[in-house]
Amino acid sequence: MLALLLSTSVLFSQVFFSPGDSVSIYAVDMESGKVLCDENSQKNMNPGSTLKVVTTATALQILGPEYRFQTALEYDGSIDAGIMKGNLYIRGGGDPCLGIDAKKQIEEWVSAVQKLGIHTIEGNVIGDANRWESALAAPGWLWEDLGNYYGAGACALTFHENRYRLFFKPGSKVGDEAVILRLEPDIAGLQLVNEVKTGPVGSGDCACIYGSEYSPLQIVRGTIPAGVAEFSIKGAIPDPARFCAAQLANSLQGKGIAIQHDNMAFGNRITFHSTLSPPLKEIVFWTNQKSHNLYAEHLLKKMGEATYGEGSTLGGIQAVKSFWQAQKIDLDGLADGSGVSRKNLITARQLVAILLKMKDSEIFLKSLPEEAPGIRAKSGSMTGLVAYAGYAGQVAFAILINNSLDRQHAQEGVERLWIKGFEHDLIPAEQTPSSH
Repeated sequence: MLALLLSTSVLFSQVFFSPGDSVSIYAVDMESGKVLCDENSQKNMNPGSTLKVVTTATALQILGPEYRFQTALEYDGSIDAGIMKGNLYIRGGGDPCLGIDAKKQIEEWVSAVQKLGIHTIEGNVIGDANRWESALAAPGWLWEDLGNYYGAGACALTFHENRYRLFFKPGSKVGDEAVILRLEPDIAGLQLVNEVKTGPVGSGDCACIYGSEYSPLQIVRGTIPAGVAEFSIKGAIPDPARFCAAQLANSLQGKGIAIQHDNMAFGNRITFHSTLSPPLKEIVFWTNQKSHNLYAEHLLKKMGEATYGEGSTLGGIQAVKSFWQAQKIDLDGLADGSGVSRKNLITARQLVAILLKMKDSEIFLKSLPEEAPGIRAKSGSMTGLVAYAGYAGQVAFAILINNSLDRQHAQEGVERLWIKGFEHDLIPAEQTPSSH
């Protein structure tokens, strides 16, 4: 079993991984507290998406498993004879799940507006994301990440997970231009400079969208595979709040409610409808199961708001650091909540310390994917990096591999370690950490 293998004096970096790989492993028997393996466990490493273990564990404790984000529909001015003499607002509360089913969400809001009995809005429909900082992405994210769906930043008024699909028609042969067919959903004002070519059959998604937040200009480069009628890639919506407001405005106009777009400014607003997110425990589940970067960044900013009144990446990082510092765990190397940043630094020992604190949380345990029989762990993967942090039977462990030129070999090394471990019977594979 894994515990027996880990208790040997063999250096796993020499047995399972390439000589140039930077390897850090730490494993603890949760029943006895015995350290089963300690190889470079205090070496600072990039954790990749295993950092979501830290973010989700902290959110469950700071915010609570039943916490729900709230989005409000508001208006200012007055309503007189069917005319809203003011603006209609969608006030974001940081819900990362808002508008996953965009059509259903917009229909709910249109119905709420119709109940006001209005036929005209003299002002504008405004997406209000001012509850959090204006910056969406975390500082230090790579340029090649920002325009793509996995680099969508956290906005107080996120909508449709801040993502869209861009559909292409490939050329008939390799090297031909790929033609843009459509956007789903359509984004008014978005300008796409298309430099995508046709790649070999079966080559998959090798295209990348380059563009910064709030910019209407996005450049698409790379290749999509030949041999298919159409092929789609996913991008990040540059201005989620504006997009959300436009979706509602278009639907209201389609229902016969005129919007005059007059510049109007009033003071107090009246809330007339609220939309609640799923409970936080469900958001944590999908954050870890799907390694959802956007959800993790929302949790981080919300913790900053809840702790310091500052819905920002830096505020969230300080909230996480302060929480664990009070429990004698120092996390000075955090740069975001999702692990996208190449600036993140953490040790295998720190990850395991947090796993030990969370070992009795059934909600947290069930949020971790089952990577192998008896193993629930959060994985991390990016260029040069393979990482895992979680539980194997009664063992809490973290394995971090950085600077690998052969990521596939590093991944196979982790899997061979697990298989070797399960040849023994010290801990039955069906065991999982106690949830009592």
